[in-house]
Amino acid sequence: MFLLSNTSKRYGTTVALDVDGLRLPRGRVSALIGPSGAGKSTILRLLIGLEWPDSGMVHFNDEPLRRGQLLAHRRRIGYVIQEGGLFPHLNALGNIGLLARTLGWSTTSIERRSRELAELCQLPFTALARYPAELSGGQRQRVGLIRALMLDPEVLLLDEPLGALDPLIRFDLQTELKSLFNTLGKTVVMVTHDIAEAAFLADELVLLNHGRLVQQGPLSAMLDNPSDPFVRRFLTAQRSLQVPS
Repeated sequence: MFLLSNTSKRYGTTVALDVDGLRLPRGRVSALIGPSGAGKSTILRLLIGLEWPDSGMVHFNDEPLRRGQLLAHRRRIGYVIQEGGLFPHLNALGNIGLLARTLGWSTTSIERRSRELAELCQLPFTALARYPAELSGGQRQRVGLIRALMLDPEVLLLDEPLGALDPLIRFDLQTELKSLFNTLGKTVVMVTHDIAEAAFLADELVLLNHGRLVQQGPLSAMLDNPSDPFVRRFLTAQRSLQVPS
């Protein structure tokens, strides 16, 4: 699905990303993990074309991503950020249907699709009449997810989607996301700082440090055969994991 080939990105003198051969396969859930500044969110922004690599190439479906294709490319991807990234002056339904309206969808079609997705995401349809400030954190995140799914994208990108939620709501949403991923079968790339969350939701983990790929694979492989001393140090720092000594 995605391949980053000799891909680098700098911000001033800081190397945010420098990876080669990173593959994110179709129909799988991949979790990008690593310390702050490791390049996780930079990868998401490159995948959707919000940033452009300084060198190298991002491939999508075996084709290099071109600037002239960005609008069509972005319509094939749903993007979810913390708190949903909702526009405060629009109610939830207005946020959800924003892009669909610009593409000429009728009000009836938008409401029908929104109702279908609200049920899938376990959000009462009546809540879509509320404005973001009137919604709980979990509800805002569900609205952001519904908006990302509105056009039935091939890919879902999630940047710390549950990071701002309290533990109980986060636990419930993790379970709901797991069920949703299994139901939809889409390609998902997510960023999280929570390794237990990554292991629960993802088919494979992608561990980054200082913009470089350290190890990729299931958590069990990282625990049993760490490719680098950093892998063990990083996993040991996660209190929720039992790391063999």
